Amino acid sequence: MFKFEKEQQVWDFNGTKLGGQPGEYPTVLAASIFYNKHEIVLDDKKGTIDKPKTEALWARCQELSDAVNIPHFIQIMAESGEAFEKYIDWFASVDDKTAFLLDSSAPAARMHVAKYVTDIGLAHRAIYNSINGSIQQAEIDVLAKSDIDSAIVLAFNPADPSVWGRQKVLAEGGVAGQTKGMLQIAEECGIKRPILDTAATPLGLGSGSAYREILACKAIFGYPTGGAYHNMTVAWTWLKRWKGTSKTPSQLEAGYKGKPLLLEQMSHHYLGGMEGIKQAAWSAPDIGCNLIASTLGANLIMYGPIENVEPMITAQAYMDIVTLEAVRSLGIDIKEGVKHPIQKLI
Repeated sequence: MFKFEKEQQVWDFNGTKLGGQPGEYPTVLAASIFYNKHEIVLDDKKGTIDKPKTEALWARCQELSDAVNIPHFIQIMAESGEAFEKYIDWFASVDDKTAFLLDSSAPAARMHVAKYVTDIGLAHRAIYNSINGSIQQAEIDVLAKSDIDSAIVLAFNPADPSVWGRQKVLAEGGVAGQTKGMLQIAEECGIKRPILDTAATPLGLGSGSAYREILACKAIFGYPTGGAYHNMTVAWTWLKRWKGTSKTPSQLEAGYKGKPLLLEQMSHHYLGGMEGIKQAAWSAPDIGCNLIASTLGANLIMYGPIENVEPMITAQAYMDIVTLEAVRSLGIDIKEGVKHPIQKLI
Protein backbone atom coordinates (compact mmCIF):
# COMPACT_ATOMS: atom_id res chain seq x y z
CA MET A 1 0.00 0.00 0.00
CA PHE A 2 1.12 3.59 -0.43
CA LYS A 3 0.57 7.28 0.22
CA PHE A 4 0.35 9.86 -2.55
CA GLU A 5 2.66 12.87 -2.26
CA LYS A 6 0.17 15.00 -4.19
CA GLU A 7 -2.55 16.59 -2.05
CA GLN A 8 -5.70 14.57 -2.64
CA GLN A 9 -8.97 16.38 -3.30
CA VAL A 10 -12.18 15.20 -1.65
CA TRP A 11 -15.65 15.97 -3.04
CA ASP A 12 -18.66 16.04 -0.74
CA PHE A 13 -21.96 14.71 -2.10
CA ASN A 14 -24.48 15.40 0.66
CA GLY A 15 -22.21 13.85 3.26
CA THR A 16 -20.72 11.09 1.12
CA LYS A 17 -17.02 11.88 0.71
CA LEU A 18 -15.21 10.82 -2.46
CA GLY A 19 -11.44 10.95 -2.86
CA GLY A 20 -8.53 11.31 -0.46
CA GLN A 21 -5.61 9.08 0.42
CA PRO A 22 -6.17 5.30 0.45
CA GLY A 23 -7.82 4.40 3.76
CA GLU A 24 -9.15 7.83 4.70
CA TYR A 25 -12.63 7.22 3.29
CA PRO A 26 -14.43 4.04 2.25
CA THR A 27 -14.64 3.34 -1.47
CA VAL A 28 -17.86 4.58 -3.04
CA LEU A 29 -19.78 2.09 -5.17
CA ALA A 30 -22.13 3.00 -8.02
CA ALA A 31 -24.83 0.56 -9.13
CA SER A 32 -26.23 0.67 -12.68
CA ILE A 33 -30.00 0.70 -13.06
CA PHE A 34 -32.35 0.88 -16.09
CA TYR A 35 -29.59 -0.51 -18.29
CA ASN A 36 -30.31 -2.13 -21.67
CA LYS A 37 -32.83 -4.98 -21.32
CA HIS A 38 -33.10 -4.50 -17.57
CA GLU A 39 -36.15 -6.51 -16.57
CA ILE A 40 -37.54 -3.77 -14.33
CA VAL A 41 -37.92 -1.47 -17.37
CA LEU A 42 -41.32 -1.88 -19.02
CA ASP A 43 -40.85 0.81 -21.69
CA ASP A 44 -37.36 2.23 -22.21
CA LYS A 45 -38.59 5.07 -24.44
CA LYS A 46 -41.18 6.43 -22.02
CA GLY A 47 -39.36 5.42 -18.87
CA THR A 48 -42.05 3.13 -17.50
CA ILE A 49 -40.76 0.85 -14.75
CA ASP A 50 -41.91 -1.81 -12.32
CA LYS A 51 -41.76 0.42 -9.25
CA PRO A 52 -42.04 -2.23 -6.51
CA LYS A 53 -39.17 -4.28 -7.97
CA THR A 54 -37.12 -1.16 -8.64
CA GLU A 55 -37.56 0.18 -5.15
CA ALA A 56 -36.69 -3.20 -3.66
CA LEU A 57 -33.39 -3.19 -5.56
CA TRP A 58 -32.39 0.24 -4.32
CA ALA A 59 -33.59 -0.54 -0.79
CA ARG A 60 -31.27 -3.55 -0.79
CA CYS A 61 -28.32 -1.35 -1.74
CA GLN A 62 -29.12 1.06 1.08
CA GLU A 63 -29.60 -1.76 3.56
CA LEU A 64 -26.23 -3.28 2.73
CA SER A 65 -24.50 0.11 2.67
CA ASP A 66 -25.74 0.75 6.20
CA ALA A 67 -24.74 -2.74 7.29
CA VAL A 68 -21.10 -2.52 6.16
CA ASN A 69 -20.43 1.25 5.92
CA ILE A 70 -19.73 1.25 2.18
CA PRO A 71 -21.58 4.18 0.53
CA HIS A 72 -23.53 3.93 -2.70
CA PHE A 73 -24.29 6.17 -5.64
CA ILE A 74 -26.74 5.10 -8.33
CA GLN A 75 -25.99 5.18 -12.04
CA ILE A 76 -29.17 6.03 -13.96
CA MET A 77 -29.02 4.92 -17.58
CA ALA A 78 -31.38 6.07 -20.35
CA GLU A 79 -31.39 6.65 -24.07
CA SER A 80 -34.18 9.24 -24.27
CA GLY A 81 -34.91 12.48 -22.48
CA GLU A 82 -38.42 11.35 -21.56
CA ALA A 83 -37.12 8.18 -19.92
CA PHE A 84 -34.46 10.15 -18.05
CA GLU A 85 -37.12 12.44 -16.60
CA LYS A 86 -39.23 9.55 -15.38
CA TYR A 87 -36.27 7.73 -13.87
CA ILE A 88 -35.04 10.81 -12.02
CA ASP A 89 -38.53 11.64 -10.79
CA TRP A 90 -38.79 8.12 -9.40
CA PHE A 91 -35.41 8.30 -7.69
CA ALA A 92 -36.13 11.71 -6.17
CA SER A 93 -39.38 10.31 -4.76
CA VAL A 94 -37.62 7.53 -2.83
CA ASP A 95 -34.25 9.16 -2.00
CA ASP A 96 -33.68 12.82 -1.18
CA LYS A 97 -29.94 12.66 -0.58
CA THR A 98 -27.90 10.23 -2.69
CA ALA A 99 -25.92 11.43 -5.70
CA PHE A 100 -26.81 9.92 -9.08
CA LEU A 101 -24.83 9.52 -12.28
CA LEU A 102 -26.47 10.50 -15.56
CA ASP A 103 -25.35 7.93 -18.11
CA SER A 104 -26.35 7.67 -21.76
CA SER A 105 -24.74 6.90 -25.10
CA ALA A 106 -27.09 9.46 -26.72
CA PRO A 107 -25.82 13.07 -26.60
CA ALA A 108 -29.36 14.43 -27.06
CA ALA A 109 -30.56 12.53 -23.99
CA ARG A 110 -27.58 13.74 -21.93
CA MET A 111 -28.17 17.36 -22.92
CA HIS A 112 -31.88 17.03 -22.19
CA VAL A 113 -31.30 15.67 -18.70
CA ALA A 114 -28.68 18.32 -17.90
CA LYS A 115 -31.36 20.94 -18.46
CA TYR A 116 -33.95 18.90 -16.59
CA VAL A 117 -32.02 18.41 -13.35
CA THR A 118 -31.21 22.12 -13.38
CA ASP A 119 -34.88 23.05 -13.83
CA ILE A 120 -36.05 20.82 -10.96
CA GLY A 121 -33.26 21.81 -8.58
CA LEU A 122 -31.38 18.50 -8.44
CA ALA A 123 -28.22 19.45 -10.32
CA HIS A 124 -26.19 19.47 -7.08
CA ARG A 125 -26.79 15.70 -6.79
CA ALA A 126 -26.06 14.92 -10.43
CA ILE A 127 -22.79 13.55 -11.84
CA TYR A 128 -22.63 13.91 -15.61
CA ASN A 129 -21.31 10.84 -17.40
CA SER A 130 -19.25 11.74 -19.24
CA ILE A 131 -16.96 14.40 -20.66
CA ASN A 132 -14.91 12.54 -23.26
CA GLY A 133 -13.21 12.92 -26.61
CA SER A 134 -16.48 12.78 -28.57
CA ILE A 135 -18.05 15.80 -26.85
CA GLN A 136 -19.22 18.54 -29.21
CA GLN A 137 -19.62 22.28 -28.68
CA ALA A 138 -23.40 22.04 -28.35
CA GLU A 139 -23.04 19.69 -25.39
CA ILE A 140 -20.36 21.89 -23.83
CA ASP A 141 -22.68 24.91 -24.10
CA VAL A 142 -25.59 23.05 -22.50
CA LEU A 143 -23.45 21.91 -19.59
CA ALA A 144 -22.01 25.40 -19.11
CA LYS A 145 -25.53 26.82 -18.84
CA SER A 146 -26.65 24.10 -16.44
CA ASP A 147 -26.10 23.96 -12.68
CA ILE A 148 -24.25 20.63 -12.87
CA ASP A 149 -20.81 20.97 -11.28
CA SER A 150 -19.65 17.34 -11.19
CA ALA A 151 -18.81 15.00 -14.05
CA ILE A 152 -16.95 11.87 -14.99
CA VAL A 153 -13.95 12.93 -17.09
CA LEU A 154 -12.88 10.05 -19.29
CA ALA A 155 -9.24 9.26 -20.07
CA PHE A 156 -10.05 7.21 -23.19
CA ASN A 157 -7.59 7.31 -26.05
CA PRO A 158 -8.41 4.70 -28.74
CA ALA A 159 -5.26 5.55 -30.67
CA ASP A 160 -2.97 5.12 -27.68
CA PRO A 161 -4.28 3.13 -24.67
CA SER A 162 -1.01 3.48 -22.77
CA VAL A 163 -0.81 5.49 -19.55
CA TRP A 164 0.90 8.27 -21.48
CA GLY A 165 -1.88 8.23 -24.09
CA ARG A 166 -4.58 8.41 -21.43
CA GLN A 167 -2.83 11.28 -19.68
CA LYS A 168 -2.54 13.13 -22.97
CA VAL A 169 -6.31 12.98 -23.42
CA LEU A 170 -6.86 14.52 -20.00
CA ALA A 171 -4.21 17.22 -20.24
CA GLU A 172 -3.70 17.96 -23.93
CA GLY A 173 -6.47 16.53 -26.10
CA GLY A 174 -5.84 15.11 -29.53
CA VAL A 175 -8.73 12.59 -29.59
CA ALA A 176 -11.46 12.86 -32.25
CA GLY A 177 -10.06 16.19 -33.36
CA GLN A 178 -10.16 17.76 -29.90
CA THR A 179 -7.58 20.50 -29.47
CA LYS A 180 -8.10 20.76 -25.71
CA GLY A 181 -7.65 18.29 -22.89
CA MET A 182 -10.70 16.83 -21.21
CA LEU A 183 -9.95 18.64 -17.96
CA GLN A 184 -9.87 21.99 -19.72
CA ILE A 185 -13.15 21.20 -21.44
CA ALA A 186 -14.63 20.13 -18.13
CA GLU A 187 -13.65 23.48 -16.64
CA GLU A 188 -15.34 25.27 -19.55
CA CYS A 189 -18.45 23.20 -18.82
CA GLY A 190 -18.54 24.54 -15.26
CA ILE A 191 -17.33 21.32 -13.66
CA LYS A 192 -15.80 22.03 -10.26
CA ARG A 193 -15.85 18.43 -8.98
CA PRO A 194 -14.27 16.28 -11.71
CA ILE A 195 -14.03 12.52 -11.20
CA LEU A 196 -11.36 10.97 -13.40
CA ASP A 197 -12.33 7.73 -15.13
CA THR A 198 -9.34 5.70 -16.27
CA ALA A 199 -11.35 4.16 -19.16
CA ALA A 200 -11.50 0.40 -18.69
CA THR A 201 -10.57 -1.31 -21.94
CA PRO A 202 -10.81 -4.99 -22.93
CA LEU A 203 -8.06 -7.49 -22.27
CA GLY A 204 -5.46 -7.18 -25.00
CA LEU A 205 -6.38 -3.54 -25.67
CA GLY A 206 -4.64 -1.78 -22.82
CA SER A 207 -6.52 -3.15 -19.83
CA GLY A 208 -3.40 -3.04 -17.68
CA SER A 209 -2.87 0.62 -18.46
CA ALA A 210 -6.39 1.38 -17.24
CA TYR A 211 -5.26 0.19 -13.82
CA ARG A 212 -1.88 1.97 -13.90
CA GLU A 213 -3.73 5.13 -14.88
CA ILE A 214 -5.35 5.18 -11.42
CA LEU A 215 -1.94 5.80 -9.91
CA ALA A 216 -1.08 8.41 -12.55
CA CYS A 217 -4.35 10.33 -12.14
CA LYS A 218 -4.12 10.54 -8.39
CA ALA A 219 -0.38 11.24 -8.34
CA ILE A 220 -0.50 13.95 -11.03
CA PHE A 221 -3.90 15.60 -10.52
CA GLY A 222 -4.99 14.51 -7.04
CA TYR A 223 -8.62 14.19 -8.11
CA PRO A 224 -10.99 11.39 -7.11
CA THR A 225 -10.50 8.57 -9.61
CA GLY A 226 -12.21 5.35 -10.60
CA GLY A 227 -13.97 3.58 -13.42
CA ALA A 228 -16.26 0.83 -14.66
CA TYR A 229 -13.78 -2.02 -14.55
CA HIS A 230 -16.49 -4.65 -14.94
CA ASN A 231 -16.54 -3.62 -18.62
CA MET A 232 -13.31 -5.57 -18.97
CA THR A 233 -15.08 -8.82 -18.13
CA VAL A 234 -18.14 -7.90 -20.21
CA ALA A 235 -15.85 -7.50 -23.22
CA TRP A 236 -13.86 -10.68 -22.57
CA THR A 237 -15.03 -12.99 -25.36
CA TRP A 238 -13.58 -16.13 -23.78
CA LEU A 239 -15.39 -15.47 -20.51
CA LYS A 240 -18.79 -15.03 -22.13
CA ARG A 241 -19.18 -18.80 -22.40
CA TRP A 242 -19.20 -18.93 -18.63
CA LYS A 243 -21.94 -16.37 -18.15
CA GLY A 244 -25.46 -17.60 -17.45
CA THR A 245 -26.87 -18.28 -20.93
CA SER A 246 -29.11 -20.78 -22.67
CA LYS A 247 -26.15 -22.97 -23.56
CA THR A 248 -26.44 -26.58 -22.47
CA PRO A 249 -23.63 -28.30 -20.55
CA SER A 250 -22.64 -30.24 -23.66
CA GLN A 251 -22.39 -27.04 -25.73
CA LEU A 252 -20.29 -25.41 -23.05
CA GLU A 253 -17.99 -28.41 -22.81
CA ALA A 254 -17.63 -28.58 -26.59
CA GLY A 255 -16.47 -24.97 -26.66
CA TYR A 256 -13.95 -25.51 -23.89
CA LYS A 257 -10.52 -26.70 -24.98
CA GLY A 258 -9.65 -28.04 -21.57
CA LYS A 259 -11.07 -31.13 -19.90
CA PRO A 260 -14.75 -31.76 -20.59
CA LEU A 261 -14.71 -34.88 -18.44
CA LEU A 262 -13.69 -32.83 -15.44
CA LEU A 263 -16.50 -30.35 -16.11
CA GLU A 264 -18.94 -33.24 -16.37
CA GLN A 265 -17.78 -34.62 -13.05
CA MET A 266 -17.98 -31.21 -11.41
CA SER A 267 -21.50 -30.61 -12.68
CA HIS A 268 -22.82 -33.39 -10.43
CA HIS A 269 -21.78 -31.83 -7.16
CA TYR A 270 -20.46 -28.27 -7.50
CA LEU A 271 -22.66 -25.21 -7.06
CA GLY A 272 -25.86 -26.74 -8.35
CA GLY A 273 -24.47 -28.27 -11.53
CA MET A 274 -23.27 -26.65 -14.73
CA GLU A 275 -25.30 -23.46 -14.33
CA GLY A 276 -23.63 -22.93 -10.97
CA ILE A 277 -20.21 -23.46 -12.51
CA LYS A 278 -20.91 -20.90 -15.21
CA GLN A 279 -22.14 -18.33 -12.73
CA ALA A 280 -19.19 -18.80 -10.36
CA ALA A 281 -16.67 -18.65 -13.20
CA TRP A 282 -18.23 -15.42 -14.46
CA SER A 283 -18.77 -13.63 -11.17
CA ALA A 284 -15.27 -14.18 -9.75
CA PRO A 285 -13.42 -11.98 -12.31
CA ASP A 286 -16.44 -9.66 -12.59
CA ILE A 287 -16.03 -8.74 -8.91
CA GLY A 288 -12.27 -9.25 -8.72
CA CYS A 289 -11.51 -6.74 -11.48
CA ASN A 290 -12.87 -3.99 -9.22
CA LEU A 291 -10.75 -5.01 -6.25
CA ILE A 292 -7.59 -4.58 -8.31
CA ALA A 293 -8.65 -0.96 -8.88
CA SER A 294 -9.35 -0.48 -5.17
CA THR A 295 -5.91 -1.79 -4.28
CA LEU A 296 -4.40 0.90 -6.51
CA GLY A 297 -6.35 3.72 -4.88
CA ALA A 298 -9.57 4.01 -6.91
CA ASN A 299 -12.24 5.99 -5.07
CA LEU A 300 -15.31 5.22 -7.21
CA ILE A 301 -16.18 1.78 -8.53
CA MET A 302 -19.01 1.64 -11.07
CA TYR A 303 -19.61 -2.08 -10.74
CA GLY A 304 -22.44 -2.59 -13.22
CA PRO A 305 -25.89 -4.14 -12.69
CA ILE A 306 -27.49 -3.32 -9.36
CA GLU A 307 -28.29 -7.01 -8.90
CA ASN A 308 -24.59 -7.62 -8.19
CA VAL A 309 -24.65 -5.60 -4.99
CA GLU A 310 -24.27 -8.52 -2.53
CA PRO A 311 -20.96 -9.94 -3.78
CA MET A 312 -19.57 -6.53 -4.70
CA ILE A 313 -20.23 -4.73 -1.43
CA THR A 314 -19.00 -7.68 0.63
CA ALA A 315 -15.75 -7.89 -1.33
CA GLN A 316 -15.32 -4.12 -1.18
CA ALA A 317 -15.77 -4.04 2.59
CA TYR A 318 -13.02 -6.64 2.90
CA MET A 319 -10.76 -4.65 0.58
CA ASP A 320 -11.30 -1.39 2.44
CA ILE A 321 -10.46 -2.98 5.79
CA VAL A 322 -7.26 -4.50 4.41
CA THR A 323 -6.26 -1.16 2.86
CA LEU A 324 -6.82 0.75 6.09
CA GLU A 325 -4.81 -1.74 8.12
CA ALA A 326 -1.98 -1.47 5.61
CA VAL A 327 -1.77 2.34 5.46
CA ARG A 328 -1.95 3.02 9.19
CA SER A 329 1.79 2.44 9.42
CA LEU A 330 2.15 5.25 6.83
CA GLY A 331 0.38 7.70 9.12
CA ILE A 332 -3.01 7.47 7.37
CA ASP A 333 -6.23 6.77 9.21
CA ILE A 334 -9.98 7.22 8.88
CA LYS A 335 -10.96 10.87 8.84
CA GLU A 336 -12.86 12.07 11.90
CA GLY A 337 -16.56 11.32 11.78
CA VAL A 338 -16.29 9.02 8.74
CA LYS A 339 -18.06 5.67 8.79
CA HIS A 340 -15.86 2.76 7.68
CA PRO A 341 -16.33 -1.02 7.34
CA ILE A 342 -13.70 -1.69 10.00
CA GLN A 343 -15.99 -0.12 12.59
CA LYS A 344 -18.78 -2.64 11.97
CA LEU A 345 -17.16 -5.79 10.69
CA ILE A 346 -14.14 -6.25 12.99
